[in-house]
Amino acid sequence: MHGIHFGYLDGWRGLAIVLLLIGHFLPVPGINFGAVGVNLFFVLSGWLMCRLLFEQQMAIGVFYRRRVARIFPAHYVFLGLVVLWFLVSGHRVDWAEVAAAVGFVINYGPVRFGDATMPFGHIWSLCVEEHSYLLLSLVAVASRKGWVHPLRVMAMLSAMFALVGIVYWLRYAGRELDFSKWLHSEVSAYGIFLSAWLLLLFRARGTPKVSSYAAPALLALGVAAHWWSIAQPVRTIVGVGAFALAVNLLPTATPRLRHALELPVLRALGVWSFSIYLWQQPFYLWASDGAMPTWLALPAAILAGIASFHLVENPLRRHLNRVWGRAEGGSVLPAGRPAA
Repeated sequence: MHGIHFGYLDGWRGLAIVLLLIGHFLPVPGINFGAVGVNLFFVLSGWLMCRLLFEQQMAIGVFYRRRVARIFPAHYVFLGLVVLWFLVSGHRVDWAEVAAAVGFVINYGPVRFGDATMPFGHIWSLCVEEHSYLLLSLVAVASRKGWVHPLRVMAMLSAMFALVGIVYWLRYAGRELDFSKWLHSEVSAYGIFLSAWLLLLFRARGTPKVSSYAAPALLALGVAAHWWSIAQPVRTIVGVGAFALAVNLLPTATPRLRHALELPVLRALGVWSFSIYLWQQPFYLWASDGAMPTWLALPAAILAGIASFHLVENPLRRHLNRVWGRAEGGSVLPAGRPAA
């Protein structure tokens, strides 16, 4: 399976960013589609990273370099341009928030989201991803040395993250602090590690024989589980769990679902999704504050993300992978294809 690219996974990314944009710019009463989109990203990330580290046995150094090339250039250019705009326009720069975003720890502070002044709130999900990459790579190293069994470790970590979420809910439910706790990596990484565990489980014991409609049914269940009145632990354990199982069952899904995910527009949005995710936040906040009409803010956010992909993310990622690839003796990804 090394080197195989699944087009419907680009479409999964595209679906995730579409739902996130709906949640931010065109909110639907009852369901936070922004959270649905982020969780779709998380479970796909767990599947992809597990495949790289445990199935393809990618060298840890190569893994880190690919992560850096994929995320850091676009991320830091975004942060730098936002800070520059704040300085030029006379807005107050909260340097503590900037430092937390730079260091990928904004999901642990320094202020509650309601008090944030910089448009960096969405960086919390990138923090979860980065923390998960570190932990997954440590498990991979320990596994390759024969110290741990990865299937058992993934199961243990998934259960632990779910349990921590339940503890937070019991302790902080209904309090102002509750929301920020659910952005912590020890809770939000549940979908990443559950998806990784399911991949390892299916590789070891075979993919279960289920209906070809299981994956779309699980997607629907996951969305339904995000209904506003459903307790947060149920939303996470059941809703995100359904997404994790759905992404692992995509190869068995009805061709209609896979073909839908392979629609050119969804695949294109999937390729651009990281840059769109970065740049949608300022436009979302402007639309929320009434500083810009939604009909203008939404397409502007998408165009800013596409510009970021073509001017920053893709060329710098390809350049770094090319430079590091010479040392690795590897190949460079084709133009326009997102790194895993």
